[in-house]
Amino acid sequence: MTGAQILLDEHVGRVFERLLQERGHSVEQAKDRFVEYTTDAELVAWCGEHGNVLLSNNAKDFESLHHEYDHGGIFLYYDQKLPDTDPEGLARTVDEVFNQYGHDGVENQLVDLSEWYEWLHE
Repeated sequence: MTGAQILLDEHVGRVFERLLQERGHSVEQAKDRFVEYTTDAELVAWCGEHGNVLLSNNAKDFESLHHEYDHGGIFLYYDQKLPDTDPEGLARTVDEVFNQYGHDGVENQLVDLSEWYEWLHE
């Protein structure tokens, strides 16, 4: 697996960002790249233009945007605390998705990291 380019939505913490970077991914926080309150649609569009995967737990907004824009992939998790309670487990989950499908295989896909996490940690 080679590292992917990942944009983290505003609420994803620095610990998780660091873990993904240590695993070889190029990771950037939306709050660092853009002004505060950049719209979700703008984030998805930017990811499509730059080939980045967007990682978020803001499922209600991104599930609908997934069909409206080309994007590098949208990874969603539903437990807001997961990057803080088990950052290693979630980072392994991200790696496994890329191991299984590669970067090209997640393009324009909505990936439920919660399902993957449960499968890997049964």
